[in-house]
Amino acid sequence: MTFDARSSSLPRNATLYRVDSAHFFDGDGDGRGDLAGVLQQLDYFTRLGVDGLVLTRHDRRGLAEGYWQAFADQLQQAGLSLWLEENRHYRSWPQGQILPLCTLVDHGPVGLTHWLEKRAQGGAVIWATGGQDLARVVSRCGGGDLKVALPYLALLACLPGPVSLWQGEELGLPHAAELADTRGNRSPLPWVEYPEQPSHPMQRRVAAEHRAMAVSRQEQESESPLNQCRRLLQWRRRQPLVADGRIGATGLHDGLLWVRLEGEQPPQTVVLNLLPYRQRHHLPPLPDGWQTELTLGQATLSDDHQLSLGGFAAAIVTPKEQE
Repeated sequence: MTFDARSSSLPRNATLYRVDSAHFFDGDGDGRGDLAGVLQQLDYFTRLGVDGLVLTRHDRRGLAEGYWQAFADQLQQAGLSLWLEENRHYRSWPQGQILPLCTLVDHGPVGLTHWLEKRAQGGAVIWATGGQDLARVVSRCGGGDLKVALPYLALLACLPGPVSLWQGEELGLPHAAELADTRGNRSPLPWVEYPEQPSHPMQRRVAAEHRAMAVSRQEQESESPLNQCRRLLQWRRRQPLVADGRIGATGLHDGLLWVRLEGEQPPQTVVLNLLPYRQRHHLPPLPDGWQTELTLGQATLSDDHQLSLGGFAAAIVTPKEQE
């Protein structure tokens, strides 16, 4: 997907990435993240499958206009748009399109379906599950069980309308402090598993609980949150119902969330298990049955329309096509 710099419109299936540049990557070796570090990691964003980066006014403060424009130009050359976060809104730069940010799980999954249905009926928003003033979703909604990252990543990927990842969500990072301490989601992003080896001092400040979840390690594990997130965002880009459809219905019962996407194409149902134990979801009978299009974790579909999901698993199902 390519963002047209001449237009202020953001595709409905776009994925933005909220960068905490001071804790992302050290580009000049002074021990602190910076915009130079963001530019050095452009390949990370394109491989992840995001369409734009979100920064704050603080990132631009004190910078010459020419440097900021050159930064934006390099993002555009990599196929990435540039946005600024301002008072829970995102504003495109330089076009000025403003979209409100809707954080779905401020206080856990309670009320999740209410917000999905309310916002689906309203105007355009950018969906998110994390932010700089919130404890990380893994700790906030899963009690620290790292597997909970998968269903919430799947939830974002399936939503019609732009979504935003908070830095580190793609790695499934837990909160690195007490939940009320927002510094726990601002530990430097763990790029390497053994921070005592690199010359950059910033990596030595990575939270201890994040070191085993480093990018270098997750790159090598096919089922890691990072690689699962890449697959989800690739799937998201290909789905007409994400780009042009709508949320037709939602439900949440005993920690099992389902979202039905509707539009001109055959409907899709996304089923997410938000709890650590196996659960079953009964799909309505169809003449030709159902088929799984994408699964995360342990998920099986039986002939009697029963979808069985292991703890924190997710599945996307569609009606079988007539042969």
